[in-house]
Amino acid sequence: MQKAITDKERILQKVGYIHHLSQSEMNQVRPNAVRTLSTPPDGIKCEKCGNTGYIEGVHPEGYEIMEPCPLCYERRKIARRLRHSGVSPQDYDRYTLASFDGGRSEMSARMKALAEKYLHEHVTNGHGFGVFGSSGMGKTHICIAICQSLTRKYDEPHYYFSYRAEMPELIKSMRSFTAEYGKQIEKWKTCKNLYIDDLFKFSGKVQNGRLVNIDQDDLKVMFDIINARYLNHATTFFSSEYTVGDISKVDGAIGSRIFEMVEPYGLKVEGENERLKGA
Repeated sequence: MQKAITDKERILQKVGYIHHLSQSEMNQVRPNAVRTLSTPPDGIKCEKCGNTGYIEGVHPEGYEIMEPCPLCYERRKIARRLRHSGVSPQDYDRYTLASFDGGRSEMSARMKALAEKYLHEHVTNGHGFGVFGSSGMGKTHICIAICQSLTRKYDEPHYYFSYRAEMPELIKSMRSFTAEYGKQIEKWKTCKNLYIDDLFKFSGKVQNGRLVNIDQDDLKVMFDIINARYLNHATTFFSSEYTVGDISKVDGAIGSRIFEMVEPYGLKVEGENERLKGA
Protein backbone atom coordinates (compact mmCIF):
# COMPACT_ATOMS: atom_id res chain seq x y z
CA MET A 1 0.00 0.00 0.00
CA GLN A 2 1.33 3.39 -0.99
CA LYS A 3 2.05 5.66 1.98
CA ALA A 4 -0.14 8.75 2.06
CA ILE A 5 1.89 11.93 1.86
CA THR A 6 1.44 14.70 4.39
CA ASP A 7 0.17 18.18 3.54
CA LYS A 8 3.68 19.50 4.16
CA GLU A 9 5.20 17.05 1.67
CA ARG A 10 2.50 17.86 -0.88
CA ILE A 11 3.27 21.57 -0.60
CA LEU A 12 6.99 20.99 -0.90
CA GLN A 13 6.42 18.90 -4.04
CA LYS A 14 4.30 21.65 -5.55
CA VAL A 15 6.83 24.38 -4.75
CA GLY A 16 9.67 22.22 -6.02
CA TYR A 17 7.81 21.74 -9.28
CA ILE A 18 7.29 25.46 -9.68
CA HIS A 19 10.95 26.24 -8.94
CA HIS A 20 12.09 23.91 -11.73
CA LEU A 21 9.85 25.39 -14.39
CA SER A 22 11.45 27.17 -17.31
CA GLN A 23 10.72 30.87 -17.80
CA SER A 24 8.18 30.16 -20.53
CA GLU A 25 6.45 27.56 -18.38
CA MET A 26 6.48 29.94 -15.43
CA ASN A 27 4.80 32.61 -17.52
CA GLN A 28 1.95 30.17 -18.16
CA VAL A 29 1.62 29.23 -14.50
CA ARG A 30 1.97 32.73 -13.07
CA PRO A 31 -1.60 33.95 -13.83
CA ASN A 32 -2.87 31.26 -11.45
CA ALA A 33 -0.29 32.08 -8.77
CA VAL A 34 0.79 35.71 -8.64
CA ARG A 35 -1.18 38.25 -10.65
CA THR A 36 1.02 40.37 -12.88
CA LEU A 37 0.33 44.09 -12.86
CA SER A 38 0.72 45.34 -16.42
CA THR A 39 0.92 48.95 -15.25
CA PRO A 40 2.37 49.18 -11.74
CA PRO A 41 1.06 52.26 -9.89
CA ASP A 42 4.56 53.20 -8.75
CA GLY A 43 6.02 52.91 -12.26
CA ILE A 44 8.58 50.29 -11.18
CA LYS A 45 8.66 47.33 -13.53
CA CYS A 46 10.10 43.98 -12.48
CA GLU A 47 9.92 40.70 -14.39
CA LYS A 48 10.86 38.65 -11.35
CA CYS A 49 7.70 39.47 -9.38
CA GLY A 50 5.37 40.54 -12.18
CA ASN A 51 5.42 44.15 -10.90
CA THR A 52 3.74 43.14 -7.62
CA GLY A 53 6.68 43.50 -5.23
CA TYR A 54 6.29 39.94 -3.95
CA ILE A 55 7.48 36.49 -4.99
CA GLU A 56 6.59 32.95 -3.91
CA GLY A 57 8.69 31.36 -1.21
CA VAL A 58 8.70 28.54 1.30
CA HIS A 59 8.45 29.03 5.05
CA PRO A 60 10.88 26.98 7.20
CA GLU A 61 7.82 25.01 8.31
CA GLY A 62 7.24 23.99 4.72
CA TYR A 63 4.21 26.00 3.63
CA GLU A 64 4.10 28.48 0.78
CA ILE A 65 4.43 32.17 1.53
CA MET A 66 4.69 35.42 -0.35
CA GLU A 67 7.90 37.30 0.42
CA PRO A 68 9.34 40.66 -0.69
CA CYS A 69 10.95 40.68 -4.10
CA PRO A 70 14.73 41.10 -3.67
CA LEU A 71 14.96 43.17 -6.85
CA CYS A 72 12.32 45.83 -6.32
CA TYR A 73 10.55 45.72 -2.96
CA GLU A 74 12.76 48.31 -1.24
CA ARG A 75 12.41 50.70 -4.17
CA ARG A 76 8.64 50.28 -4.07
CA LYS A 77 8.55 51.01 -0.35
CA ILE A 78 10.47 54.24 -0.85
CA ALA A 79 8.24 55.24 -3.78
CA ARG A 80 5.14 54.57 -1.66
CA ARG A 81 6.41 56.72 1.20
CA LEU A 82 7.29 59.54 -1.15
CA ARG A 83 3.87 59.33 -2.77
CA HIS A 84 2.10 59.59 0.60
CA SER A 85 4.17 62.52 1.89
CA GLY A 86 2.10 65.31 0.34
CA VAL A 87 4.92 66.52 -1.93
CA SER A 88 4.35 66.28 -5.68
CA PRO A 89 6.64 64.03 -7.79
CA GLN A 90 7.58 67.12 -9.80
CA ASP A 91 8.88 68.87 -6.69
CA TYR A 92 10.88 65.80 -5.70
CA ASP A 93 12.52 65.93 -9.12
CA ARG A 94 13.26 69.66 -8.76
CA TYR A 95 14.23 69.84 -5.10
CA THR A 96 17.25 67.62 -4.48
CA LEU A 97 20.54 68.32 -2.76
CA ALA A 98 22.32 67.70 -6.04
CA SER A 99 20.27 70.40 -7.79
CA PHE A 100 20.66 72.95 -4.97
CA ASP A 101 23.30 75.41 -6.18
CA GLY A 102 25.57 76.01 -3.22
CA GLY A 103 27.88 78.09 -5.36
CA ARG A 104 25.52 80.94 -6.15
CA SER A 105 26.23 82.78 -2.89
CA GLU A 106 27.92 82.42 0.49
CA MET A 107 24.53 81.93 2.13
CA SER A 108 23.58 79.17 -0.29
CA ALA A 109 26.85 77.41 0.48
CA ARG A 110 26.07 77.59 4.21
CA MET A 111 22.57 76.21 3.66
CA LYS A 112 23.81 73.26 1.65
CA ALA A 113 26.65 72.52 4.06
CA LEU A 114 24.26 72.52 7.02
CA ALA A 115 21.82 70.22 5.19
CA GLU A 116 24.61 67.75 4.40
CA LYS A 117 25.82 67.92 8.01
CA TYR A 118 22.29 67.24 9.25
CA LEU A 119 21.87 64.17 7.06
CA HIS A 120 25.30 62.84 8.05
CA GLU A 121 24.50 63.24 11.76
CA HIS A 122 20.80 62.38 11.58
CA VAL A 123 19.32 60.45 14.51
CA THR A 124 15.83 58.97 14.37
CA ASN A 125 13.45 61.06 16.53
CA GLY A 126 16.27 63.54 17.04
CA HIS A 127 16.55 67.24 16.29
CA GLY A 128 14.94 68.76 13.23
CA PHE A 129 16.15 71.38 10.78
CA GLY A 130 15.01 74.94 10.08
CA VAL A 131 15.73 77.85 7.76
CA PHE A 132 14.25 81.26 8.56
CA GLY A 133 14.42 84.62 6.80
CA SER A 134 14.54 86.17 3.35
CA SER A 135 12.29 84.98 0.52
CA GLY A 136 13.73 83.35 -2.57
CA MET A 137 16.77 81.84 -0.86
CA GLY A 138 15.80 78.21 -1.48
CA LYS A 139 14.35 77.41 1.94
CA THR A 140 11.65 75.09 0.59
CA HIS A 141 14.12 73.50 -1.82
CA ILE A 142 16.64 72.58 0.88
CA CYS A 143 13.98 71.26 3.28
CA ILE A 144 12.28 69.03 0.71
CA ALA A 145 15.72 67.78 -0.37
CA ILE A 146 16.46 66.78 3.23
CA CYS A 147 13.08 65.11 3.67
CA GLN A 148 13.36 62.93 0.62
CA SER A 149 16.96 62.09 1.51
CA LEU A 150 15.72 60.82 4.88
CA THR A 151 13.31 58.50 3.10
CA ARG A 152 15.80 57.30 0.48
CA LYS A 153 18.83 57.00 2.78
CA TYR A 154 17.31 56.09 6.15
CA ASP A 155 14.02 54.52 5.04
CA GLU A 156 12.02 56.96 7.19
CA PRO A 157 8.68 58.46 6.14
CA HIS A 158 8.09 62.20 6.08
CA TYR A 159 5.08 64.46 5.70
CA TYR A 160 4.57 67.89 4.19
CA PHE A 161 2.46 70.60 5.85
CA SER A 162 1.79 73.47 3.44
CA TYR A 163 0.91 76.25 5.86
CA ARG A 164 -1.47 78.20 3.63
CA ALA A 165 -3.15 75.04 2.31
CA GLU A 166 -3.73 73.30 5.66
CA MET A 167 -4.38 76.12 8.11
CA PRO A 168 -7.77 77.45 6.89
CA GLU A 169 -9.51 74.10 7.46
CA LEU A 170 -7.79 73.53 10.81
CA ILE A 171 -8.79 77.00 12.03
CA LYS A 172 -12.36 76.46 10.84
CA SER A 173 -12.57 73.18 12.76
CA MET A 174 -11.01 74.72 15.87
CA ARG A 175 -13.55 77.55 15.90
CA SER A 176 -16.44 75.07 15.63
CA PHE A 177 -15.41 73.30 18.86
CA THR A 178 -16.10 69.88 17.38
CA ALA A 179 -14.29 66.56 17.66
CA GLU A 180 -13.32 66.95 14.02
CA TYR A 181 -10.53 69.34 15.00
CA GLY A 182 -8.91 66.71 17.19
CA LYS A 183 -9.07 64.14 14.41
CA GLN A 184 -7.63 66.52 11.81
CA ILE A 185 -4.77 67.73 13.95
CA GLU A 186 -3.75 64.34 15.36
CA LYS A 187 -1.78 63.39 12.24
CA TRP A 188 0.29 66.56 12.41
CA LYS A 189 0.96 66.08 16.11
CA THR A 190 2.22 62.52 15.81
CA CYS A 191 3.56 61.78 12.30
CA LYS A 192 7.26 61.15 11.78
CA ASN A 193 9.43 63.83 10.18
CA LEU A 194 6.95 66.65 9.62
CA TYR A 195 7.96 69.57 7.41
CA ILE A 196 6.01 72.80 8.09
CA ASP A 197 6.57 75.02 5.06
CA ASP A 198 6.10 78.82 5.18
CA LEU A 199 5.24 78.96 8.88
CA PHE A 200 2.87 81.89 9.65
CA LYS A 201 2.74 82.90 5.99
CA PHE A 202 0.28 85.83 5.59
CA SER A 203 -0.82 85.53 9.23
CA GLY A 204 1.74 87.92 10.66
CA LYS A 205 1.68 91.70 10.86
CA VAL A 206 4.96 93.37 9.87
CA GLN A 207 6.05 96.94 10.69
CA ASN A 208 9.31 98.46 9.55
CA GLY A 209 10.42 95.06 8.33
CA ARG A 210 9.85 93.35 11.69
CA LEU A 211 7.16 90.89 12.75
CA VAL A 212 5.01 92.52 15.46
CA ASN A 213 1.91 90.32 15.66
CA ILE A 214 0.47 86.97 14.55
CA ASP A 215 -3.20 86.05 14.22
CA GLN A 216 -4.36 84.43 17.46
CA ASP A 217 -6.13 81.54 15.74
CA ASP A 218 -2.94 80.69 13.88
CA LEU A 219 -1.00 80.79 17.14
CA LYS A 220 -3.47 78.45 18.86
CA VAL A 221 -3.36 75.81 16.12
CA MET A 222 0.41 75.99 15.74
CA PHE A 223 0.93 75.76 19.49
CA ASP A 224 -1.20 72.58 19.58
CA ILE A 225 0.96 70.99 16.87
CA ILE A 226 4.37 72.28 17.92
CA ASN A 227 3.91 71.69 21.63
CA ALA A 228 2.79 68.08 21.09
CA ARG A 229 5.76 67.40 18.85
CA TYR A 230 8.12 69.16 21.26
CA LEU A 231 6.96 67.08 24.22
CA ASN A 232 7.15 63.83 22.26
CA HIS A 233 10.52 64.57 20.61
CA ALA A 234 8.98 64.25 17.14
CA THR A 235 11.41 65.42 14.45
CA THR A 236 10.14 68.59 12.78
CA PHE A 237 11.43 70.76 9.93
CA PHE A 238 10.56 74.44 9.51
CA SER A 239 10.88 77.12 6.88
CA SER A 240 9.56 80.63 7.38
CA GLU A 241 10.08 84.20 6.22
CA TYR A 242 10.14 85.16 9.91
CA THR A 243 13.15 84.51 12.12
CA VAL A 244 12.90 82.50 15.32
CA GLY A 245 13.82 85.67 17.21
CA ASP A 246 10.91 87.59 15.69
CA ILE A 247 8.47 84.74 16.35
CA SER A 248 9.69 84.53 19.95
CA LYS A 249 8.98 88.23 20.53
CA VAL A 250 5.35 87.64 19.54
CA ASP A 251 4.94 84.26 21.26
CA GLY A 252 7.82 83.11 23.41
CA ALA A 253 6.34 79.66 24.01
CA ILE A 254 6.26 78.79 20.32
CA GLY A 255 9.52 80.51 19.42
CA SER A 256 11.53 78.89 22.21
CA ARG A 257 10.17 75.44 21.34
CA ILE A 258 11.09 75.86 17.68
CA PHE A 259 14.58 76.95 18.69
CA GLU A 260 15.10 73.84 20.82
CA MET A 261 13.59 71.55 18.19
CA VAL A 262 16.03 72.57 15.44
CA GLU A 263 19.15 73.49 17.40
CA PRO A 264 21.95 73.11 16.24
CA TYR A 265 20.51 72.79 12.71
CA GLY A 266 18.74 76.14 12.48
CA LEU A 267 19.87 78.93 10.16
CA LYS A 268 18.85 82.54 9.60
CA VAL A 269 19.13 83.29 5.89
CA GLU A 270 19.64 86.72 4.40
CA GLY A 271 20.38 87.92 0.91
CA GLU A 272 18.99 88.81 -2.48
CA ASN A 273 15.93 86.95 -3.73
CA GLU A 274 17.44 84.36 -6.04
CA ARG A 275 14.18 83.96 -7.94
CA LEU A 276 14.34 87.60 -9.05
CA LYS A 277 17.93 87.61 -10.27
CA GLY A 278 18.02 88.59 -13.90
CA ALA A 279 14.40 89.77 -13.80
